[in-house]
Amino acid sequence: MAMDTATILDLLTTRIEALVPRAQSSADDRFRVTLGDPLASAGKRQTFITADGAIRKPRGGSTCNDWETTLEITVLYPDTMPARKQRGAYSHALQDVEDMLADLYAWAVTTSGILAIDPSPAAVASDNDGRIESIRSIFVQFERAL
Repeated sequence: MAMDTATILDLLTTRIEALVPRAQSSADDRFRVTLGDPLASAGKRQTFITADGAIRKPRGGSTCNDWETTLEITVLYPDTMPARKQRGAYSHALQDVEDMLADLYAWAVTTSGILAIDPSPAAVASDNDGRIESIRSIFVQFERAL
């Protein structure tokens, strides 16, 4: 498969949207990915992916077809008070970022053209505007057909 940043975003969008969040408020509460910067609105969970334009970066043992980019996955959750003895949005966000990363590791080792991924720890915190925000950067090295 010819790989480039746009193709990687398409593949990741499909993977992430296929995941089922652990704490769904309804059957239609899913990861729905928007490519580009977050324009947050009130409501359900929102997922955004942005990417840097890739560069060619051959290293020792690499070829001229080895490229790299950094993606950022942001998920926004309404920060509502949980029912007594139930987990809130913060805990759900932590579960979701771990589940999402586990799937991305599987995707990376089973997708032709993906050479490596190197995720940063996810930052999960209140955005002080009524939402919990999780943000994770992921370095991706891939083989780009020239």
